[in-house]
Amino acid sequence: MKAVLLGIDGLSYTSFMKCSPRFLFTLFSSTFRGVVSNKRPQFPYSSWLSILEMQDVNQNGFLPVGSVINTKLLSETGAIPINLPITDPTFGKYSIKYSSDVDFEEEINSVVKAILENVKEAPVIADITAIDRVLHHNRDPNLKCKIYQAVDHAVKRIVSEVDDFIIFSPYGEPLSEEEGNHEDYGVYLSTMPRPKEHDVVKLPEIGKLFLQLVKGY
Repeated sequence: MKAVLLGIDGLSYTSFMKCSPRFLFTLFSSTFRGVVSNKRPQFPYSSWLSILEMQDVNQNGFLPVGSVINTKLLSETGAIPINLPITDPTFGKYSIKYSSDVDFEEEINSVVKAILENVKEAPVIADITAIDRVLHHNRDPNLKCKIYQAVDHAVKRIVSEVDDFIIFSPYGEPLSEEEGNHEDYGVYLSTMPRPKEHDVVKLPEIGKLFLQLVKGY
Protein backbone atom coordinates (compact mmCIF):
# COMPACT_ATOMS: atom_id res chain seq x y z
CA MET A 1 0.00 0.00 0.00
CA LYS A 2 1.31 3.42 -0.99
CA ALA A 3 0.24 5.96 1.64
CA VAL A 4 1.07 9.64 2.09
CA LEU A 5 0.37 12.22 4.77
CA LEU A 6 0.72 15.56 3.01
CA GLY A 7 0.57 18.85 4.85
CA ILE A 8 0.03 22.09 2.92
CA ASP A 9 0.66 24.80 5.47
CA GLY A 10 -1.74 27.73 5.11
CA LEU A 11 -4.15 26.06 2.68
CA SER A 12 -7.58 27.56 3.30
CA TYR A 13 -11.14 26.80 2.22
CA THR A 14 -11.73 30.56 2.02
CA SER A 15 -9.45 30.79 -1.02
CA PHE A 16 -10.96 27.84 -2.89
CA MET A 17 -13.62 30.06 -4.46
CA LYS A 18 -11.12 32.84 -5.19
CA CYS A 19 -8.45 30.67 -6.79
CA SER A 20 -10.52 27.71 -8.08
CA PRO A 21 -8.07 24.81 -7.58
CA ARG A 22 -9.91 22.31 -9.78
CA PHE A 23 -8.47 19.05 -8.49
CA LEU A 24 -8.88 20.05 -4.85
CA PHE A 25 -12.52 20.82 -5.66
CA THR A 26 -12.81 17.30 -7.08
CA LEU A 27 -11.39 15.82 -3.88
CA PHE A 28 -13.73 17.99 -1.85
CA SER A 29 -16.71 16.32 -3.51
CA SER A 30 -15.32 12.77 -3.78
CA THR A 31 -13.39 12.03 -0.55
CA PHE A 32 -13.84 12.36 3.19
CA ARG A 33 -13.50 16.02 4.12
CA GLY A 34 -13.49 18.15 7.21
CA VAL A 35 -12.03 21.11 9.05
CA VAL A 36 -8.81 21.14 11.06
CA SER A 37 -9.02 23.28 14.19
CA ASN A 38 -5.93 25.02 15.56
CA LYS A 39 -6.29 28.20 17.59
CA ARG A 40 -3.80 31.08 17.49
CA PRO A 41 -0.92 31.38 17.83
CA GLN A 42 -0.08 28.64 15.32
CA PHE A 43 3.53 27.91 14.43
CA PRO A 44 4.76 25.28 11.95
CA TYR A 45 7.08 23.55 14.41
CA SER A 46 4.61 23.16 17.30
CA SER A 47 1.75 22.24 14.94
CA TRP A 48 3.77 19.57 13.17
CA LEU A 49 5.26 18.15 16.35
CA SER A 50 1.71 17.79 17.74
CA ILE A 51 0.93 15.65 14.70
CA LEU A 52 4.17 13.67 14.78
CA GLU A 53 3.94 12.95 18.53
CA MET A 54 0.14 12.40 18.36
CA GLN A 55 -0.34 14.67 21.35
CA ASP A 56 -0.35 18.43 21.92
CA VAL A 57 3.20 19.80 21.95
CA ASN A 58 4.11 23.33 23.01
CA GLN A 59 7.42 23.81 21.23
CA ASN A 60 9.18 27.18 21.49
CA GLY A 61 10.97 27.46 18.16
CA PHE A 62 12.42 25.04 15.61
CA LEU A 63 14.32 22.00 16.88
CA PRO A 64 18.11 22.25 16.51
CA VAL A 65 19.41 21.12 13.12
CA GLY A 66 21.27 17.84 13.52
CA SER A 67 19.37 16.79 16.64
CA VAL A 68 18.12 13.23 16.88
CA ILE A 69 14.54 13.22 15.62
CA ASN A 70 12.48 10.06 15.95
CA THR A 71 8.94 11.06 16.76
CA LYS A 72 6.28 8.54 17.72
CA LEU A 73 4.48 8.68 14.35
CA LEU A 74 7.66 8.30 12.30
CA SER A 75 8.79 5.43 14.51
CA GLU A 76 5.49 3.51 14.49
CA THR A 77 4.79 3.90 10.77
CA GLY A 78 8.36 3.69 9.45
CA ALA A 79 7.44 6.69 7.30
CA ILE A 80 9.95 8.66 5.26
CA PRO A 81 9.97 12.39 6.22
CA ILE A 82 10.14 15.03 3.49
CA ASN A 83 10.45 18.80 4.08
CA LEU A 84 8.94 18.81 7.58
CA PRO A 85 9.11 22.29 9.21
CA ILE A 86 10.24 21.14 12.64
CA THR A 87 13.81 22.29 11.98
CA ASP A 88 15.15 25.17 9.88
CA PRO A 89 16.20 24.09 7.25
CA THR A 90 13.32 21.64 7.13
CA PHE A 91 13.70 17.97 8.09
CA GLY A 92 13.74 15.01 5.76
CA LYS A 93 14.73 13.70 2.34
CA TYR A 94 14.19 17.15 0.84
CA SER A 95 15.04 20.24 2.84
CA ILE A 96 14.79 24.03 2.40
CA LYS A 97 15.42 27.14 4.44
CA TYR A 98 12.14 28.27 6.00
CA SER A 99 12.20 31.63 4.23
CA SER A 100 10.05 33.54 1.74
CA ASP A 101 13.15 33.76 -0.47
CA VAL A 102 12.80 30.10 -1.50
CA ASP A 103 10.95 29.89 -4.84
CA PHE A 104 7.54 28.28 -4.38
CA GLU A 105 7.66 26.33 -7.66
CA GLU A 106 11.07 24.91 -6.81
CA GLU A 107 9.81 23.68 -3.43
CA ILE A 108 6.55 22.23 -4.73
CA ASN A 109 8.14 20.39 -7.65
CA SER A 110 10.93 19.03 -5.44
CA VAL A 111 8.50 17.79 -2.77
CA VAL A 112 6.40 16.00 -5.40
CA LYS A 113 9.51 14.40 -6.89
CA ALA A 114 10.70 13.23 -3.47
CA ILE A 115 7.29 11.78 -2.59
CA LEU A 116 6.98 9.84 -5.84
CA GLU A 117 10.53 8.52 -5.53
CA ASN A 118 10.00 7.22 -1.99
CA VAL A 119 6.35 6.24 -1.55
CA LYS A 120 6.87 2.90 -3.31
CA GLU A 121 9.29 1.89 -0.55
CA ALA A 122 7.47 3.13 2.58
CA PRO A 123 4.74 5.49 3.76
CA VAL A 124 5.65 9.17 3.35
CA ILE A 125 5.02 12.17 5.60
CA ALA A 126 5.66 15.38 3.68
CA ASP A 127 4.91 19.08 3.75
CA ILE A 128 4.57 21.96 1.31
CA THR A 129 5.31 25.24 3.09
CA ALA A 130 4.95 27.65 0.14
CA ILE A 131 1.57 29.22 0.97
CA ASP A 132 2.59 29.93 4.55
CA ARG A 133 6.12 31.11 3.78
CA VAL A 134 5.20 33.44 0.94
CA LEU A 135 1.83 34.89 1.98
CA HIS A 136 3.08 36.01 5.38
CA HIS A 137 5.11 38.62 3.53
CA ASN A 138 3.28 39.11 0.23
CA ARG A 139 -0.51 39.47 0.14
CA ASP A 140 -0.78 39.83 -3.65
CA PRO A 141 -3.96 37.89 -4.59
CA ASN A 142 -2.59 37.04 -8.03
CA LEU A 143 0.51 35.49 -6.48
CA LYS A 144 -1.64 33.58 -4.02
CA CYS A 145 -3.67 32.03 -6.83
CA LYS A 146 -0.49 31.12 -8.73
CA ILE A 147 0.69 29.20 -5.67
CA TYR A 148 -2.72 27.56 -5.28
CA GLN A 149 -2.65 26.41 -8.89
CA ALA A 150 0.85 24.96 -8.44
CA VAL A 151 -0.29 23.18 -5.27
CA ASP A 152 -3.40 21.89 -7.04
CA HIS A 153 -1.31 20.40 -9.84
CA ALA A 154 1.05 18.84 -7.30
CA VAL A 155 -1.79 17.22 -5.35
CA LYS A 156 -3.19 15.74 -8.56
CA ARG A 157 0.18 14.19 -9.42
CA ILE A 158 0.56 12.71 -5.94
CA VAL A 159 -2.99 11.36 -5.55
CA SER A 160 -2.80 9.63 -8.93
CA GLU A 161 0.21 7.61 -7.72
CA VAL A 162 -0.86 6.55 -4.20
CA ASP A 163 -3.47 4.25 -2.71
CA ASP A 164 -4.39 6.21 0.41
CA PHE A 165 -3.78 9.75 1.56
CA ILE A 166 -4.46 12.41 4.12
CA ILE A 167 -4.09 15.93 2.75
CA PHE A 168 -4.47 18.68 5.30
CA SER A 169 -3.41 22.10 6.47
CA PRO A 170 -2.54 22.54 10.16
CA TYR A 171 -4.01 26.07 10.07
CA GLY A 172 -5.50 28.47 7.52
CA GLU A 173 -3.89 31.32 5.61
CA PRO A 174 -1.61 33.89 7.24
CA LEU A 175 -3.54 36.97 8.37
CA SER A 176 -0.55 39.30 8.70
CA GLU A 177 3.24 39.33 8.72
CA GLU A 178 3.17 38.30 12.38
CA GLU A 179 4.38 34.73 12.78
CA GLY A 180 1.74 32.50 14.35
CA ASN A 181 -1.16 34.63 13.09
CA HIS A 182 -3.31 32.48 10.79
CA GLU A 183 -6.92 31.58 10.28
CA ASP A 184 -7.97 29.12 12.98
CA TYR A 185 -9.22 26.48 10.56
CA GLY A 186 -7.44 24.34 8.00
CA VAL A 187 -8.40 21.72 5.44
CA TYR A 188 -8.86 17.94 5.75
CA LEU A 189 -9.27 15.76 2.63
CA SER A 190 -8.66 12.03 2.85
CA THR A 191 -9.43 8.43 2.02
CA MET A 192 -9.64 8.09 5.83
CA PRO A 193 -12.84 9.31 7.54
CA ARG A 194 -12.69 11.66 10.49
CA PRO A 195 -13.11 10.20 14.00
CA LYS A 196 -16.46 11.95 14.43
CA GLU A 197 -18.32 13.05 11.32
CA HIS A 198 -19.58 16.37 12.63
CA ASP A 199 -16.56 17.41 14.72
CA VAL A 200 -13.46 19.34 13.73
CA VAL A 201 -10.16 17.47 13.46
CA LYS A 202 -7.47 18.23 16.05
CA LEU A 203 -3.77 18.04 15.21
CA PRO A 204 -2.93 14.92 17.28
CA GLU A 205 -5.87 13.14 15.62
CA ILE A 206 -4.25 13.63 12.20
CA GLY A 207 -1.23 11.65 13.34
CA LYS A 208 -3.43 8.95 14.85
CA LEU A 209 -5.51 8.71 11.69
CA PHE A 210 -2.41 8.24 9.55
CA LEU A 211 -1.15 5.54 11.90
CA GLN A 212 -4.49 3.73 11.56
CA LEU A 213 -4.35 4.13 7.78
CA VAL A 214 -0.86 2.63 7.57
CA LYS A 215 -1.51 -0.16 10.07
CA GLY A 216 -4.90 -0.99 8.58
CA TYR A 217 -7.04 -0.77 11.72
